[in-house]
Amino acid sequence: MPQDYQRAAKWYAIAASKGLPAAQFYLGYLYEKGKAVPLDDRRAIELYRQAAEAGHASAANNLAMMYDHGRGVQKDLHEAIRWYRISAERGDSTGQCNFASAPFLGRGVGRNYTEAVNWFRAAAEQGLPAAENNLAYMYYNGKGVSVDFSEAANWTRRAAERGYATAQTYLGYLYEQGRGVSLDYTAAYMWYLLGQKGGDSRSAHRMKDLSSLMQEKQIADAKSRAQNWTAPLPSNLALTLR
Repeated sequence: MPQDYQRAAKWYAIAASKGLPAAQFYLGYLYEKGKAVPLDDRRAIELYRQAAEAGHASAANNLAMMYDHGRGVQKDLHEAIRWYRISAERGDSTGQCNFASAPFLGRGVGRNYTEAVNWFRAAAEQGLPAAENNLAYMYYNGKGVSVDFSEAANWTRRAAERGYATAQTYLGYLYEQGRGVSLDYTAAYMWYLLGQKGGDSRSAHRMKDLSSLMQEKQIADAKSRAQNWTAPLPSNLALTLR
């Protein structure tokens, strides 16, 4: 077990016992993941609830997820949505993105694309890649907003440049089709390569089809660009917890 987790667990436990919400949240996370402490969903929920009830926005999101997936508590979609909303309204970007999925899917609430767009945008403007990608999808398909390929490409690029594999594949597709960006097979192939490297299985199929339209030099250039590409550090490092 890494020494830093053990030291963190010790100090979080001390601070959590004194009622500090941030410590309760992080200690809850350690119990949820079984890092330096035994895996214990019930204890994680207890700590998340304490922090959430004290106003901690990220704890409210994590508590919602426990209800959503039935971990340490009986699965309860209504309670999950309630805590997602609380987290979203407190400004947590992950909570905003998770809550946006409810009106987008009509899950636990009425389907409402406009509301979904508003919450995806709130999270995207904080730099959450999943929300940036989802907002791009809304612009591309005209759900809750007018179809706008340029805006779709803009938000897709933001997520792709943060290393989000789904967006990298999507950006490759936009370059391949010339939608919202100039038609550019080399750029498309590069982004497909990066998406594949990041774990998006759709990229391999797209590259196979695209390669028949490209010259060997273009493919070699795309591979070189992908090899030399480095994702910048995410602007919201706290989100690496999930």
